[in-house]
Amino acid sequence: MEEDGLWDSPNNDQGNEKQDSTPSPRKSYDLSQVLRVSRGNSGFVNSVVQMFIVKTPIYIDRIVKGYEAGDFYEMGEAAHQLKQSIYALGINSLRIPVMAIVLVGKNYQPGDDLPEQITKLKNSALLVVQELKHDFGM
Repeated sequence: MEEDGLWDSPNNDQGNEKQDSTPSPRKSYDLSQVLRVSRGNSGFVNSVVQMFIVKTPIYIDRIVKGYEAGDFYEMGEAAHQLKQSIYALGINSLRIPVMAIVLVGKNYQPGDDLPEQITKLKNSALLVVQELKHDFGM
């Protein structure tokens, strides 16, 4: 996998031997933090990615079911657990929706935009899961 440039910063083509004039598509995630923590240990990186792929649908399901049941504590707890992976994998597009859901779980005060934030988190997170599955051959 390293020869595909996955261990480089996804938004940086330097050091990629397969570099050509075609720009690479921008990734929804940035592995630089995981790579820094792992010190380049590809097994650790694969483990973090695999955990995100497996756990994200479970957390999303808990968030949706918590919202539907009016259980904002459960919804917020699931969002808090998902937040850690979102930050670790540099999925910046999901930071606002996940934090909005976490805060509702802490304050028990849903805003009018809560359904929109849940939908955005759900749809975008599941797309990132698919992207990671593709990029890591899982």
